[in-house]
Amino acid sequence: MNFKDALKVFRAHSANDYHVKAVLDAENFLNVFENRKVPIIQQIDNDRLIQVKENRKRLIPIIQCIILCGRENIPLRGHRDFGSFNIDDDQYNEGNFRAILKYRANGDEYLKSILEGSGKRNKYTSPGVQNQIIEACNKLILKQIVAKVNESKCFSILADETTDISNIEQLSLCVRYVDINNKLNEDFLQFVPIHSLTGSDLAASILQGLSDCGINCDYMYGQGYDGASNMAGQFKGVQAIIRNKYPNALYVHCSAHSFNLAVSSSCNIKPIRNCLGIVEKLHIFFNTPKRHHVLLNQIEKNDSTPNVTTLKRLCATSFVHQALSFITAEWNDSSATDAGMLLKCIQDSEFLVSLYVTKVLFSYGLPVCKQLQKERIDLKKTVEIIENMIEAITHMREDAENEFKLIFDEAQRSADLVGNTITRKRITTKLTNRANPQNMTSDEQYFRVTIYLPFLDNFISEVNDRFLNHKNVLRGFECLFHSKFSDQDRNEIKHLVDLYSPTIDKNNIIAELKMWKLKLASSDLNLIKNGLEALDNCDEEVYPNIHFLLKIFVSLPVSTATPERSFSRKRLKTYLRNTMKETRLNGLTLLSIHRDIPLSVEEVIDELSKKARKLDFVL
Repeated sequence: MNFKDALKVFRAHSANDYHVKAVLDAENFLNVFENRKVPIIQQIDNDRLIQVKENRKRLIPIIQCIILCGRENIPLRGHRDFGSFNIDDDQYNEGNFRAILKYRANGDEYLKSILEGSGKRNKYTSPGVQNQIIEACNKLILKQIVAKVNESKCFSILADETTDISNIEQLSLCVRYVDINNKLNEDFLQFVPIHSLTGSDLAASILQGLSDCGINCDYMYGQGYDGASNMAGQFKGVQAIIRNKYPNALYVHCSAHSFNLAVSSSCNIKPIRNCLGIVEKLHIFFNTPKRHHVLLNQIEKNDSTPNVTTLKRLCATSFVHQALSFITAEWNDSSATDAGMLLKCIQDSEFLVSLYVTKVLFSYGLPVCKQLQKERIDLKKTVEIIENMIEAITHMREDAENEFKLIFDEAQRSADLVGNTITRKRITTKLTNRANPQNMTSDEQYFRVTIYLPFLDNFISEVNDRFLNHKNVLRGFECLFHSKFSDQDRNEIKHLVDLYSPTIDKNNIIAELKMWKLKLASSDLNLIKNGLEALDNCDEEVYPNIHFLLKIFVSLPVSTATPERSFSRKRLKTYLRNTMKETRLNGLTLLSIHRDIPLSVEEVIDELSKKARKLDFVL
């Protein structure tokens, strides 16, 4: 064909009858497929249309029942969930699904006629049909989540793995993104079964899982995992393999894991480690009905009434001494021996001082740990919380004499309750297996030097080391959060442009940054506390590049708490339902987690109708 005359040829072709007919057929097909138009066969055959409506009507209560069970974490299957329905017969355990249908049929004559009617294969209540309905719900919910993620054009992947009741390694995939309303979301996607824990296989499973969900991985700007070598390895870890393919996907170690590791490492000081070990043994010792009953009796005999009547892990109470003393004196079995050893341990001065030092330090760490597991938190707020905690503990370190005196006095009062006195260990010149400071003038000074100061120093050092990477990532975006423009800001924004080019327009970014800083300086925004607040005040039309950088920053992962929360849905797959397949597990998990996502029965029927079956459905 001569392309000089292409337009003329195209006009002639568009006037041909076969071209016009093909266009009309394509438009009609799309209209029917998207339910904008009734198919010709139904327009001609009115009886068929009535039959389709009847078929849809009989499926509505079945689908509603399955959605109800999925939303409320109610198991569907029972011991005998097969065979014909007898609405008035309740002697067999037919499962929650059939029980709810029978209960509903007592007040619904139409449903009762369907369930007790003739035929065995037209009830659509079998486990196979249940799986198809659950799979349809899975696809519809996942479709809505994926549409929001792709519309955002910026997300981070969060992943963690666990073993289910069937010894199948399940990889939980979640995404963190900002939607078009500037709302931060962390949404569960799917469980992906994995058969190898190497970095390359895990990376392949993550990317394949995202692809199967329909997410465009070109929009991936962050990765959030734990610190295991197969996930965080610099060369062969998951984060390195994925970043080789998608260079924009920065890896951020889960801050909740980082904090827990810092606390765990700082507790390696011998007195603290021994103290926590003893408390753990106490928890195990009293975690039996007979011994726990003794503890409750001692609490009831006391004048005060505590708020907590159970011995929690890593938490000792003043009633433990009385309970151990009773068991040691009154019982004649191995429990008395164990109680005697534990009683000796908790009467030790080093244990009491370590316990109260740990109590004070953990009182700073507990609220921090809870904050780090929240969904609506970004790296700026994370680093700010950590730095505030370190500053508070540093003040305790600088004013150690006064701060420790309060702790020591509290430990002494606790010792007085059981008739003990806190005394230091014997000091010799050749002792090497424990702290042996010389020239200590008092018991308080001895314990301050051997327990309090080393624990605080170790804790501050560990937290600073563990959060160094988080501070480095924040430093790259710091130029977006203050009103002054400097050469350092120019270098930081240049680094961001090089990293995220060509998404960020390098020709306009400096001008936008200066305008954004002027806005920060001319309003109350000069004290922006976090990225979410900055994003809410950044007009995307005026500052498109700054807005997208802020969206990337907010989307960067802080913790992997969301994937770990999805593991709580393992109660969907218990030892009584350990043969549940992956499709059913994912569908029920999405129904349970994403209750806020609307799901209509008509949509489920439309999804079911795409597969040929005995009943006719409208596409």
